[in-house]
Amino acid sequence: MRNANDDFLIEQNKDVANNFMALLSDFNYSDEMELLEIGKLNLILRKNLSKEFETLYIALWYSCLKTSFPENYEAIFQVFLENNLTQKYKGAKLQEIKNRIQLYIELLGNTASTDLTPITHHLLSFLNFDEATQPAIKMKITLHLRKVYTYIFERLI
Repeated sequence: MRNANDDFLIEQNKDVANNFMALLSDFNYSDEMELLEIGKLNLILRKNLSKEFETLYIALWYSCLKTSFPENYEAIFQVFLENNLTQKYKGAKLQEIKNRIQLYIELLGNTASTDLTPITHHLLSFLNFDEATQPAIKMKITLHLRKVYTYIFERLI
């Protein structure tokens, strides 16, 4: 039998998940495409990388949840996966998105608040940059991801 505290936690979990879904919907990834020097006419690559950034930002949110809600971050994340994400994706596409999210969660490990370079290396593996410009682009992307992490963290609830 559920009590008032359980009902409150369930509602809180839904609120946090819904809040993030609204935040996620506001991202348009144009800054990311500009940093990666992806032109507006490169539609397929922009679409594919937008999905990569979407799943990455979900993984960043997961990391923020672990820090802010250590007692029930998994429950909140499950609410998001089962309610919010299933409204956006169905079937095989949903499973593909979940797999990508899990990949990014594993790449982040427990270092999202301190080291995002594994993610940067992964993102840049999709693109070809000459060795002279690669360090600068890596730094720009890492700093951008840090900014996004902070943005998500500050807007958890």
